[in-house]
Amino acid sequence: MTQTEFRRAQTLMIYWHDGELTAENYLESRSTDAEADNAVAVDAQAVELLEHFTDWSTVEKVAAALGEFDAASVRDAVLALADAGLLVDRTGAQREERFLEAWHDWGEEARFFHFGTRNTIYTGDSLEQRRADARWVRETGGTPPAIFKSYPDAPRVYLPRTFLPLTDQFGQVLTRRRTHRVFTGEAVSLAQLSTALFYTFAPMQLYDAGDLGTLMLRTSPCGGARHELEGYVAVLDVQDVPPGLYHYNAEAHALELVDPDFDRARLHRLTYESEMCTPSAFVCFVTVVFERTMYKYRHSRALRVTLLSAGHLGQTFVLTSTAVGLGAWQSAAFRDEELDEALGVDGFSEGVLYMFGAGVPVLGETGMPAGITRARLTDPGRLVATHPADVPAGGAAG
Repeated sequence: MTQTEFRRAQTLMIYWHDGELTAENYLESRSTDAEADNAVAVDAQAVELLEHFTDWSTVEKVAAALGEFDAASVRDAVLALADAGLLVDRTGAQREERFLEAWHDWGEEARFFHFGTRNTIYTGDSLEQRRADARWVRETGGTPPAIFKSYPDAPRVYLPRTFLPLTDQFGQVLTRRRTHRVFTGEAVSLAQLSTALFYTFAPMQLYDAGDLGTLMLRTSPCGGARHELEGYVAVLDVQDVPPGLYHYNAEAHALELVDPDFDRARLHRLTYESEMCTPSAFVCFVTVVFERTMYKYRHSRALRVTLLSAGHLGQTFVLTSTAVGLGAWQSAAFRDEELDEALGVDGFSEGVLYMFGAGVPVLGETGMPAGITRARLTDPGRLVATHPADVPAGGAAG
């Protein structure tokens, strides 16, 4: 009889959890019908046993190498590790190798998060359903977190509520939107800033969610209407607003001064010397107030929803900016810890996630952003494999 060979999983994470050393193969398939925890507690002997399967081996070979242990107990331990997904057979290794080849450019952090949060169960009496139920939240969550953040002692700039009309046809705004990197240097009007911030961050309505408290409804969708995203604005060249770093108070539609000395040099440093960010008239930094999401959703998959919400918010900003005559961009390239510090947040209860900005754009003859040429005669081969040198600095136009 052919002896089954095993190898230690290459998608294995080991970490401390609640005082126990815990191991998990994040690539292990999860049922979408029955709840199961892929993570298992392991002891020193289990870790030592895994070391014997760095390369392909059989139960019999390992049992012989561990002569001080009963062969039957070694076999039971090996099969338990295989059942937990910590050891894989040849079939499992083929699946693992296909995955590692497809994801070879991304590190362990992205792999663990994406595959470790797959196949969460959302039906019936599942853990995720129970944890999102309003009654369960009320019984275990305490007081709902505040939906608005404010700096009550900070100097304020109250923004006008006479907004620019968004009367352009939607299709025109949608197709006119491009990522802009070159700006004229003209000051953005107060009305343009006010309109862009209001329709991006401010509530359109308030919603009585019962046990979950009062929630805001923005123009952008957000899982559970948690709206965990806050806006901070670096004002660089806006009419009637002193330059500096502000928090946008969504309830009062006002800018609250955080740092009057924040300038382009600071922005240049925080955004890795970006030639797109620094010339902007204003830049919005988007943070996550994690408690707003965690209060209702207490499963790691909820972080996916927060990331999606940030994308929704960014799209609303760039479309609104386009509609009021601005050129906008969005990026995630910044020095996280330094930017957290600049905003005055700790990175744990609230941390920076995204940024976008705008200015008066420089347009080319065709209406495209300056420096971008509309394709004419195109070699189909170049649509498949384009040399990096052919892509404009900073990436494709978007």
